Parts: sequence; structure tokens; C-alpha cells
Amino acid sequence: MYINRLYKHNKLLAVIVILFALLQLINNIRQDIAISPVYSYGMYSERINPSSTYIVPEVFVNGKQLQTKDYTPQQWDNIIVPVSKFYEQKDWNSAMWQTDIRRLLPFSDSTKFLNTMTEDQFKNWYKDHLAFILNEKVDTINISFNSYQFNNTILKKTTY
Repeated sequence: MYINRLYKHNKLLAVIVILFALLQLINNIRQDIAISPVYSYGMYSERINPSSTYIVPEVFVNGKQLQTKDYTPQQWDNIIVPVSKFYEQKDWNSAMWQTDIRRLLPFSDSTKFLNTMTEDQFKNWYKDHLAFILNEKVDTINISFNSYQFNNTILKKTTY
């Protein structure tokens, strides 16, 4: 047996291996935290079920809607992720301040931890960002969010 041979060879190393295995076992039983390099098996084994509703951002550049199929996955992420993150930032910032920063750090002023970028500032930056990705001049940008319902077979666009 490996542990037996390891114990005869090096007692300290055997104890470390046994402690590591115990920590891994306890972590898997608790299933509430992930400690690197000890990982919870549940992090990789749980099935992800589809949501019934999806909110999808749509970007129009110079009056033409950008289509996913026209870009690589990396390019599409560079197009859509900034939009999603910007419009989620207010809720995310508030939640981050309430759940993590205020609890862990001795600060009472949240202004240093909250994003203050306005929509106009974002759109100005985003025009330059898209011009670089698309390699074309961007005059106008229109961003809309549409809701899609999933009924286990198809996505159907609904009003949002």
C-alpha cells in the first residue's frame, strides 16, 4: 500500500498526504467552500439546468445589428461582455459592497469602491472599443435588451 510505503520512507510526508486527503474528504462532505488546491468535487459534477428566461443584449452599430455568427467566440465576448457588465454594475457594486468589502475591510465610505461611469461615458468608450474590434468607423451605437423564454425545446422572443 502506498501510504504504508511512504510512511516507512518519510513519516512527515506521509502525514502531510493523509492530512491533505482528510481535508479533501471534509471539503467534499461540506460542499460549501472551495479551498485551493483542495477542490470540491461538486464544483464539476452538478448538472446545470437551463433557465426559463434569458435577457439578451443586442448591439446595433451604424444601424446594423451585430450577429454572433459573424465573429469568433473571443471577439463576441469582447463585444457583449462589456455591455452586460456595465448595465449590471450598479447592482453588482451594491452587492459586492454589502456582502464582501464592508464585511471584510474596515471602511465605512463606499464611494471608493463603486463605479461611477455614466452611460454616456460608457458609450463613448464602447464606440472606440467596437471600432478597434470591428476595424471600421463607428458613428452610432444602439444597445437594447430582449427577453427570451425557453420551453425546453426552443427560445421564443418576448417583450422586455
